[in-house]
Amino acid sequence: MPRRLAPLLVPLALGVLGGPRRAHAGDDAASPNEHYTLRAELGAELDTNAHRTEIVNVAGVANPPLVSSPLARGVLAASLSDVPAYGQQIAMSATLAAKTFANAAARDEDVGIAETTIMWRATVGVSSAVALSNAYYEAFQRDAAAPIYSDDRRDFRSLSPAVRFLRALGDHTDAGVVAGYRLFVFKPDHSYDFQAPTAGLDLRWGRETDDGAADWEAAFHASYERRAFGGHPFVATACMSSACPPVSGAGDRLDHFATGAVEITRTGRVLLGAGYALHVNLSNSFGETVTRHFVTARFAAALPFDLFFSARAEILFAHYADEVVVAQAQDAAAGRAFVSIEDENRNNARVELSRGLGDRVQLIARYTFYANELGAGDVSYRRQTALLSLAFLLEK
Repeated sequence: MPRRLAPLLVPLALGVLGGPRRAHAGDDAASPNEHYTLRAELGAELDTNAHRTEIVNVAGVANPPLVSSPLARGVLAASLSDVPAYGQQIAMSATLAAKTFANAAARDEDVGIAETTIMWRATVGVSSAVALSNAYYEAFQRDAAAPIYSDDRRDFRSLSPAVRFLRALGDHTDAGVVAGYRLFVFKPDHSYDFQAPTAGLDLRWGRETDDGAADWEAAFHASYERRAFGGHPFVATACMSSACPPVSGAGDRLDHFATGAVEITRTGRVLLGAGYALHVNLSNSFGETVTRHFVTARFAAALPFDLFFSARAEILFAHYADEVVVAQAQDAAAGRAFVSIEDENRNNARVELSRGLGDRVQLIARYTFYANELGAGDVSYRRQTALLSLAFLLEK
């Protein structure tokens, strides 16, 4: 399987409910019976590397040109939560989004997504709860003319049913365990489809400072997926050069994908956050065993003139167990987890400035810079995006 798809999304089944929430019998009385939001966003963006092209700095390698293009984007999202009966809660959400490029050379990057989640939660005793959920996520990308490698496509479907048990361990600490199943379809090449039982653990601690000026929160998450693929694993050949890259072997491909993450956040007049995540994929397919380290930092604050500023940075270091041959050099900075039409697992930094234009309208300006991860060797990557959009919000 191409390295770009090695993570194939951090498990949606483990994140659909958000973090653990303390369950008390009196919660329902303090919660409104119904709450809904409807959000629409429309904007114009510039993408300096629409095809997310990597440059291979090796003699004799012909690199494709970088394609820059303006594009239009739109998002329509809705959510609903309700308390149908004492001790029970339901929540659901749906999102439709799309990007369409103006440059004809980038039209094959036009993409849309459809996403839905649904959850039913019931209290068990005074301090526990059980929740059933399902998450559906599908990306639709315009067909591309040859030569376009299938691993460059963001065209997939993911379905993740799960059951979660949550318990309050004290006044400030919650825990949750989750078990589920993952069905993943990679539409350009079904040999990369997989099914996987999933398991996860969440721990969350939160506390307000003595003066009430800020909240501290620490969270830990771990997950595991046993991914059984529909295709065969790749195996190394004797020479392992550009003339004889890995070939398809016998049997079925099997990956063991595990993650662990910890994050600390302080929310007061400003928001400060820092985190670390570890992704480990052990595979019987050549080139797919990889360890990734992510370090993240977040900042947000209100500014004068009703402006709001936020920033986020992520540094990634990846180590592959197998050496990449020149014939696969275009994938040497691989491991892209196409979680959405936005996300990209590379070193990145994002800054955003927004301002409310009345109670229901918001003006948003965003700039994002991407670069290949540390340790990418002879492969270089640069991409920048700049967005200006208007968002409209209705809620009850």
